[in-house]
Amino acid sequence: MNIGIIGAIDQEIKTFKTIINYKEIQNIGQFQIYIGTFKKNNIFLIKSGIGKVSASIASMILIKFFKPDIIINSGSAGSLHSQLKIGDIIIPNYLCYYDVNLTNFGYSRGQIPQYPKKFKINKNLYNIFISTAKNFKFQFMTGLLITGDSFVSEKKIIKKLKVQFSSAIGVEMESTAIAQVCYQFHIPLIVIKSVSDLSDETATLNFKKNISIASLKSSNLVKLVLENNNCTNLLNK
Repeated sequence: MNIGIIGAIDQEIKTFKTIINYKEIQNIGQFQIYIGTFKKNNIFLIKSGIGKVSASIASMILIKFFKPDIIINSGSAGSLHSQLKIGDIIIPNYLCYYDVNLTNFGYSRGQIPQYPKKFKINKNLYNIFISTAKNFKFQFMTGLLITGDSFVSEKKIIKKLKVQFSSAIGVEMESTAIAQVCYQFHIPLIVIKSVSDLSDETATLNFKKNISIASLKSSNLVKLVLENNNCTNLLNK
């Protein structure tokens, strides 16, 4: 089975580079793809860079050149929910943009024309990750994860987001863009994020302080899923 894994920054792919024991690095444009194996799966690991466009390009590279059966986006996010603490896991069931607004034309806030109001995570992968998180006693929450091209750390922005996206539990900068590409090409997607900061005035400091542990926790959950599930389980749609 071919599995594409996307992380935005070095810390978010560090653990994966170790566990896949990569034997080859392929350069495409400015991107490096680490090619290895784990539990008989072919793994194609890419560092997308930060933001929606970078994440979209990385997704397209995986799909065009490596034909993944599924894509996993692993990394960090800021909390928008009082019960989500630093290091906790977010397993979203829905994704949307927070910086898209075409409501004047009848679309929902965050919706791109000709796409769903929200992008839904692949149900089978979602259920597997939820089950694994429970079995291995991860502290996690599921719900709406929102994406935009800004690092959220200002009170007025946080307040606005909580009003406009009242069900959102976390915020980050890549996942919905990956979901949009996967939706277009019918690639099953799962997103796993660990909380690096609380999206408040201390967010920048906390992100720098906690990004390594957050990245490790999200990648450890992915590793446990791949260790404890075969291809048939992961591909069952």
